[in-house]
Amino acid sequence: MTPAGITVRLLKDDGLSAPGGDICPYLGQDYQQLLRECLQQRRLFEDPHFPAEPKSLGYNQLGPWSAQTRGIQWKRPQEICQTPSFICKDMECTDVCQGHLGNCWFLAAAASLTVYPLLMQRVVPPQQSFKSEYAGIFHFRFWQYGEWVDVVVDDRLPTMNGELVFVRSEEQSEFWAALLEKAYAKLNGSYEGLSGGWVNEAFVDFTGGLDESFDLQVIPPNLYPLIERALKKRSLMGASINITSQHESEMRTPEGLVKGHAYSIIAATQAEAKGRKVPLLRLRNPWGKVEWSGRWSDSSPLWSSLEPPLRAKLHASAEDGEFWMQMDDFLRFFNNLEICSLTPDSVSGESAQLWNANSFQGRWSRGHSAGGCRNYPATFWTNPQFLVTLKEEDEVGAGVCTLLVSLMQKDGRTGRSAGRDFLIIGFEIYQVPEKFDQETLVSQRRTLIPSLVPVVLSPFVAKRDVTGRFQLPPGQYLVIPSTFYPHEQASFTLRVFTEKQQSLTEIDYEIRADPTVFQESESRNSPEEFDAHFKRLSGQDQEISAPELQRILRQTASKHAHLKNDGFPLEICTQLLNLVNRRGNGSLNQEEFRRLWSKIKEWEHIFCKYDTDGSGSMDVQELRVALEFSGFHLNNQLVASLCRRFGGLLLKVDFDSFLSCQAHLLCIFGKCQALDADRDGVVTIGEGQWLQLTGFQ
Repeated sequence: MTPAGITVRLLKDDGLSAPGGDICPYLGQDYQQLLRECLQQRRLFEDPHFPAEPKSLGYNQLGPWSAQTRGIQWKRPQEICQTPSFICKDMECTDVCQGHLGNCWFLAAAASLTVYPLLMQRVVPPQQSFKSEYAGIFHFRFWQYGEWVDVVVDDRLPTMNGELVFVRSEEQSEFWAALLEKAYAKLNGSYEGLSGGWVNEAFVDFTGGLDESFDLQVIPPNLYPLIERALKKRSLMGASINITSQHESEMRTPEGLVKGHAYSIIAATQAEAKGRKVPLLRLRNPWGKVEWSGRWSDSSPLWSSLEPPLRAKLHASAEDGEFWMQMDDFLRFFNNLEICSLTPDSVSGESAQLWNANSFQGRWSRGHSAGGCRNYPATFWTNPQFLVTLKEEDEVGAGVCTLLVSLMQKDGRTGRSAGRDFLIIGFEIYQVPEKFDQETLVSQRRTLIPSLVPVVLSPFVAKRDVTGRFQLPPGQYLVIPSTFYPHEQASFTLRVFTEKQQSLTEIDYEIRADPTVFQESESRNSPEEFDAHFKRLSGQDQEISAPELQRILRQTASKHAHLKNDGFPLEICTQLLNLVNRRGNGSLNQEEFRRLWSKIKEWEHIFCKYDTDGSGSMDVQELRVALEFSGFHLNNQLVASLCRRFGGLLLKVDFDSFLSCQAHLLCIFGKCQALDADRDGVVTIGEGQWLQLTGFQ
């Protein structure tokens, strides 16, 4: 009877999730449990994961031997002032003042957040104080790549000459802002990990919202109404002025603006002055001082043109870092605008349904799914791919669907101490034909993707987030996120938002072994020739052991330069022998050796076919296609595991490793066949059982 194939269906989650869910304790540190333990033991908490040591400050400019960190002492708030408070009265923008760290982007976001108490309470949980149940431990919550995490810190803060080194509050006895900064530094590896960034990065971490960036040199249509609507929806906004060199960073313009500096936009209004409406924006400098000195500044004579009630409502003359600015002046001086729109996850507990959202956690793995951008066609097709189906047009959309795509790379800041930083990332979107769903083979899609014309090309930038807003007609679209260069590893979060319902699925593949993998290949030798050949190889006992098989394979490969190998380790030879040895005696008789040798010659032919440069080794990205040609159809997870095991550090598969890979898969699917009780060619198993079968737990 001709052997049948086998299809494996996994009982598993598909990796897609809607935003939301429980809050996870960061690094497994449960705030309530740690607080109880400290109170019971009458001790103040000391955080082992972010100790009061130089390594928590930084690695370069704030490193242990830096002049900037010399003399720093870690002190608790009661050692800094007599009666510390977590929050004095209510949180205000003016609470947040910058210290000796280039993290104004973080401070601008924190200042904006204080305008919205409900959002702030999610990040800064209430009922924390230095009075009741004080144990030197505090906690804060941040959104990280699809989930909320609760970060605990002790209250030992870096000081110099008795004063806080980094962020502080205007009220010297208030410490919520300094402790929030410490928690965020812990999340990003160190205080220095916060140096240099974009307001929207912190906006997203504070809300789980969606960030968008606008280049104000190319003014978007209806920008002021867009800002007004965003503020009404409680979107968070920041703006900055470009610098042409590092020398210009933090440089003040004659008008009182600071270059390379992140301002938050906290209000907008249209003031009626002398019979015409003047669009105004209210901005805040996170320094808490240094203000705009042009039109509508605190000392501007234009305020006298307003009716007294309106003037009293808007005009406040104080050196608090806040000021009004006319819209056309804003566009003349500022270069970048960032808006963070809130999602259903951002406003948990409220009825507003702002977006339909899906997210996916993925990874670019060297040799398997790190294909680089379209400039590298040989590997681009290997990148993770996602199918978005847009079914419904927007209510006011002229036949189009609004699609927002956000790509975030993970852990860029925490890797800085090891010399890593953000990779250059981006994404491309293609409209795919209806037949795309029917072309389920890797080889088919490998051929199809280079022929597609992108409808969207995002910029490729070395930032954590790349986000774009697009209007596309209903249909099926393929989203391909990638690094710019191939073979760069990183984890990522892909989020897709639409006004109407949509679906997002990862392009994966059915797990299946064709009948041919269980069949013998035809031998080129006659039975008589093979009999004589076996007798010469097997010796007196007419059996071939694993060491003898090793010798045979080495001798055969030595005659062929196209079969690079690592000496056919005895472990591989035993693995091959066990494929056909049903007697359990650890050696092969003539019939068993004939069956094994026919498969080895078949695999040799496939290996040579996909060793495209004739080097004697197969590039690991060709492994999946070679295995498909052999009759093995594998999902992404299994291919990634095979590439890691058999590709090695050089991402090359030698001939003996290729034989081992084939034998490993034949063994896996043989076990699956044994589980097919009703012999219908399909077996359904749990993900855990599948991992046990594959040996990749």
